[in-house]
Amino acid sequence: MKIYINNTEYNCDDDSTLQQAILVANNIPDKGIAIAVNNDVIPNAEWNTFKINNGDRITIIKAFYGG
Repeated sequence: MKIYINNTEYNCDDDSTLQQAILVANNIPDKGIAIAVNNDVIPNAEWNTFKINNGDRITIIKAFYGG
């Protein structure tokens, strides 16, 4: 199925979890990020069980320090 991660199209397996889906995009850190699916933030504890659907738009935001 097709998904979009930060506006880039990727293909992933049907019945993928959010955790599996973000693995298709290389260089995504596993800490210090927040993930939203279709503009709804998904808690980190749910990434391994949250099922994604064809056409979902996943936004990954990396926290950084500074001011």
